Amino acid sequence: MQEVRVESLEGLERRGGRVLLSANAGSLSIVFPEEVWERATADDAPGRGPTPEELAELDDIRARLERHATENSFRTVLKNVRHAGEDSAPGYDLVLEPSGLLASTTGYLFAPVVGRELVGRVAAGLGEGAAVEQAYLIGAVADDAALASGTETLKALSVRGRRCGGSRFEMPPELWQVLSRGLGWRDVETFVHREE
Repeated sequence: MQEVRVESLEGLERRGGRVLLSANAGSLSIVFPEEVWERATADDAPGRGPTPEELAELDDIRARLERHATENSFRTVLKNVRHAGEDSAPGYDLVLEPSGLLASTTGYLFAPVVGRELVGRVAAGLGEGAAVEQAYLIGAVADDAALASGTETLKALSVRGRRCGGSRFEMPPELWQVLSRGLGWRDVETFVHREE
C-alpha cells in the first residue's frame, strides 16, 4: 500500500460520474467514483441535506411503486392515508396490499429526510388492530439513528448510499422489484447498529 501525505488541497471537480481532487500544488490527482465519494463524505457531514438527484429518485420510487401496484392488480392501493384519531402520527403516502393469501398491508411514507423522531412518530401509529401491518419510511436521506431504530414491522430506507434497516430479503416484494428492476439497484447496504 502506498501512502501519500496531502499538504494542500487545490480543487475538487465533479465530471462524468467522478470526483477529482487536486492536491499538493497539483502534483497529486485523486479520482473517486461519485458513489464512493458520496459514501465517504456522508458520515463526515450527517446534516447535509438531500441533493436534487436524490429527491428525484425518491419521487421516482414513489411513482413506480404506485404504478407497479396498479398494473399488478393489488387488492389495496390507497394514497395519502391519515391515521384516525392519532394527530402526532404522520400518514402514509401509499398503502399497498398485494392480492394473495398471505399478503401483508404495507404503509409507505416518503420524506426528504428520515430521522429517529419520524420513525418514533410512525411507530406510535403502528399499533395492534391497525390496517397497516408494516411500514417503510423511505427518505432521500436517512440517518443512522433512523436506520437503527426500526423494528420487525417498521424499517427505514435511504436513497443516499442505498442503505436500509433490513436486508432486501426482508422487504416487501413490490418494493424490491421496483428498486431492482425499475431503478437498477443491485442490493441495499443493510445497516447494522454497533454498540460502542
